[in-house]
Amino acid sequence: MSTCVGDHSGPIEQFLLEDGGDPAYRYYRRPGVIRGADNRLIAYYEGQKIQGEKRQTLFCRVSRDAGASWSRRIALADGGANGMLHNLMMAYAGGRYHCLWNVQYRQLWYRSSADGESWSAPRDLTRMIWRADSEYPWNALGIGSGHCVVLKSGRILIPTWFTVGGDSHKPSAFANIYTDDCFETLKIGQVLQSGEAIINPNEGAVAELENGDVIATVRHDNEARARAFARSRAGIEPWRDVTFRADLPDPICHASMLGVKDETDGDCLLFCNCANPDPDWKVKREAGLARYPWSDDARKNLVLRRSTDGGKHFSNGLCLSDQAGYSDLAYAGGMVVCLYETGWNMEETCVFPHQLAVARVPLGALVWA
Repeated sequence: MSTCVGDHSGPIEQFLLEDGGDPAYRYYRRPGVIRGADNRLIAYYEGQKIQGEKRQTLFCRVSRDAGASWSRRIALADGGANGMLHNLMMAYAGGRYHCLWNVQYRQLWYRSSADGESWSAPRDLTRMIWRADSEYPWNALGIGSGHCVVLKSGRILIPTWFTVGGDSHKPSAFANIYTDDCFETLKIGQVLQSGEAIINPNEGAVAELENGDVIATVRHDNEARARAFARSRAGIEPWRDVTFRADLPDPICHASMLGVKDETDGDCLLFCNCANPDPDWKVKREAGLARYPWSDDARKNLVLRRSTDGGKHFSNGLCLSDQAGYSDLAYAGGMVVCLYETGWNMEETCVFPHQLAVARVPLGALVWA
């Protein structure tokens, strides 16, 4: 695996969770990882084959040693030839893992498990979410990517993008779906809408701060190729303080964020993204090397950073890989565990990763300012 080192080197253990050798699945997308009881980790992601005989399956794997080794693949849902599965997320609350996923950007499904290996029967939450009150007249939605967040109150937040554009996905807006009763009911918090402050906020990650605020970082379509952040009381009240961080460049891609509590190294906020401002994407588009609003090779230089002041400042960070994509973070046994897309090529662009990788970094390796 090709890796890079940022401004500071550090101890990084890396290996492939999916090496691309299974002919049944050509791509692996939208990874997530979450910690449960006894430092058990659940990694989850999509396996895709979209040419010829189509196949799409949602998988998970279990680790009992802080991500050093993983179980066999466990299938959570199968799309068959026509059912497009998408945007898998999990939370751990009440002694159970709660798993959510989309079908065709219209349906929302749910399963739960006590151990991450044996799962309840699928339950359809579609009617529940479509009946939830919202000031935004959406007609399609996508949860995640990444993980849900359990607040100190016990409330579960599911970061979600909504759109009034149907399959075109735009214009888009961002909000948290939330539940106070472990998915017996669902509600939609205040919506961060597209406007003067931000254009098409969509895929986001959230974390709870000590003062009860929830900080969100969202993907967007502004000209500034920098991460956008906003804050909301409890993650469901109006969003405020929308800012674009020039110190956190981004090529229009999902990013991950995680709040960590550690008795030795202290509380902190972790952030991971493809730290590439993609400055030449318009030139590359003219040359046929930008088939999207970003360059075909834009998703690179995956950097893991740490903040000790609630996201006001982040460290220079560790660069985990020079070829990446979506990622997610968990913390177990003193190790930051990052699950991320990799293994793409220029013929298919960075949107189609053939592999998934795991990076394990001691939290203490991210202490510099």
